[in-house]
Amino acid sequence: MKKIFIKSIPYIIGFILINLICLKTSNFFTQEEKYLNRLKSSISSKSELIFLGDSHSETIRHLDLDNRVGNLAFGADGIKEMYAKSLIATNFIPNVQYVFISTEPQIFNNTTSSNSSFLNPYLLEVDDPLNVYDKNKLDLLVERVPLFNDNYLKYYLNKVFSDIKNFGNEEKKEIWTDLSESQKKIIAAQTGKIDHNAILTNKNDTVIFKKIVDLYRSKNIKVIGIRFPVNNEYINQCNKDDLNRVDSFIKSLDLDYNLDYSKKIEDSALFADEDHLNLRGVVELAKLIYKDTGIKLSK
Repeated sequence: MKKIFIKSIPYIIGFILINLICLKTSNFFTQEEKYLNRLKSSISSKSELIFLGDSHSETIRHLDLDNRVGNLAFGADGIKEMYAKSLIATNFIPNVQYVFISTEPQIFNNTTSSNSSFLNPYLLEVDDPLNVYDKNKLDLLVERVPLFNDNYLKYYLNKVFSDIKNFGNEEKKEIWTDLSESQKKIIAAQTGKIDHNAILTNKNDTVIFKKIVDLYRSKNIKVIGIRFPVNNEYINQCNKDDLNRVDSFIKSLDLDYNLDYSKKIEDSALFADEDHLNLRGVVELAKLIYKDTGIKLSK
């Protein structure tokens, strides 16, 4: 037994070193740090108003946000992440009075977010009645080890495959403002088709979404549904029947406000790309929100 242990020492040390290198050098864990810092900031500032959603809602960060506004939205977040963050918010941010929650159809496209394991440190401290990630406490702890984290391994493999595929080819990223209107429409339609695929195909999504709303209402927190402005060609790729089903579901929740700004801003100069506002665009959106709700977002 002693000999086996001694022979295992180099492998154990190697395993530890590899995991430490992954933690210190991978963009995946850099993203995790950014993700958690945003959450910590909202908790420490005792936010009275929070935003939940994916990269569309995340663009609210462009504003010089009032100290009482917490931006918990993050690119690639889905309904499960919104639910987990809601558990965290109602446990650790006692001053919350309003929550802006994304009601955009692409939120219901049944994709799996790579962000799920980022929330593990907090999920160890809160009760999750739905157990949306199907993890026990041991799973949450084990995933802190990079080589035991499925999300990191998928990220790493995708990066390797991408690097091999693009080896020797320098991909030039086109700037949105330099594109012609016809090029913008083509790109917006392509992205819209991808993002609006498989809408409401997972029945559990509506269960979780309703649980989010019910959670806030149980705390007397007002829930405001919001759809951020996008290029018309982007949102038009959502099948009309799918959009109607999403609209019908959101309407059934009887939210305090149901704000649909998806087609409210059409000037492409106010967009950073096909489905995200730039600074000027977010400023205009903030004006619309203030007009419709009386809620001021910026200082």
